[in-house]
Amino acid sequence: MNYAILLAAGKSERFSGTKSGDKLLSLVDGKPIIYYTLTSLNDHPEINEIVVVANKQNKSKIEKTLDLYKFFKVKKVVLGGYTRQESVQKGFTAINKIAKKLQKDDIILVHNGANPLPSLKEISEVIKKSKTLGAAICGHKVTSTIKEINKTHIIKTHDRNKFFAAQTPQAATYEIFKKAITNAQKKKLNVTDEAMMFEAISQKTAYVHSHDHNFKITTQSDYQKLKSILGERPDDFVVGIGQDSHEFEEAINIDTSKMSRSKAISAKTKQIFSPCLTLGGIKIPSEPKLKANSDGDVILHALFNAISQALGEKSLGFYADEKVKEGILDSKKYIELILKKAHKQGYKLNNVGLMLECSHPKIDPISHEIKTSLSEILSFPKGKTNLLPLAKIGITATSGEALTPFGKGQAIQCFAIVSMVKHS
Repeated sequence: MNYAILLAAGKSERFSGTKSGDKLLSLVDGKPIIYYTLTSLNDHPEINEIVVVANKQNKSKIEKTLDLYKFFKVKKVVLGGYTRQESVQKGFTAINKIAKKLQKDDIILVHNGANPLPSLKEISEVIKKSKTLGAAICGHKVTSTIKEINKTHIIKTHDRNKFFAAQTPQAATYEIFKKAITNAQKKKLNVTDEAMMFEAISQKTAYVHSHDHNFKITTQSDYQKLKSILGERPDDFVVGIGQDSHEFEEAINIDTSKMSRSKAISAKTKQIFSPCLTLGGIKIPSEPKLKANSDGDVILHALFNAISQALGEKSLGFYADEKVKEGILDSKKYIELILKKAHKQGYKLNNVGLMLECSHPKIDPISHEIKTSLSEILSFPKGKTNLLPLAKIGITATSGEALTPFGKGQAIQCFAIVSMVKHS
């Protein structure tokens, strides 16, 4: 049998900035951190029973979490002590009562509640090596140069290849664990992890390399890192997607019968159009206008819809009809309208992605010009300090193997995605 002690009795003294005050109860994607820690142990096929060691402040809330998410392997929640070692002792005592008669080769595994993402593989490896060698822990290789210091200066540089940053789980057979914890109590040792207890009885302890995601949540930066790993969307971040498409207008019919042969051929080759294509706020004289009540700028129209969607507003058509009645055909005016709404709600653009489908014009040769135009158009309030950096605007294009009207040169389609963040 394999038993786990989950330590959750800490005071979170180096952690601040959340409503709960207790880091293990701080929410990530709607669930407390301890939920993820419990899941990693409860769902592991090699762990049979779990004891949680809590403190007076969080015990009832942890019990509610256990009840809500049905962590059936947790057999008891006990109160911890003033130190980690005392809490481990309380957990160990609880396991002895639950199991009644433990076998000497049963595994006792200890894990920090603040390490929510141990991998299944490393837990299995710690258990396996504990069964084989008596005790094992997991951790990370040290990558920084290690300096030994005193109060004023550096004393010595150590070989980092010989150092290992310990994490949990840490485990040992019942026989070794009991011997180590008894020794620690007798000698009144103040240990910071279980491996120190094993060392104190000259027990050789194996090590397992941890996954990068197995780290202890100690500070706010650790908390934000965990949120990122688990894919939680920040409260001040919104995303929207928009689309627009228009057909090209037909070319002007040119009477070439009265032209010289060379001029007639030139006119037909150039395919003269009036007025010209507007794309991303730039004019392209060599291309025909797109059919629309406005200037038909599919890029700005798609961007309007993306921004409006991110804000929870309506589509372009709802606003454009009124603008057209007023004689406003410039799509930049439409964008200005939705940017004002974004600013009023406290948002500014973070980045923009555009995907166009067309056979003409060729987008890559003019993408930089479009980006430069959009950088200025999307700035709000207007001014050089508010320009959206070109690096935050992505433009790609495809002909779609000419399988659609867009790829066949009859129209242009644009998809836009935007992310927006709260402005200061």
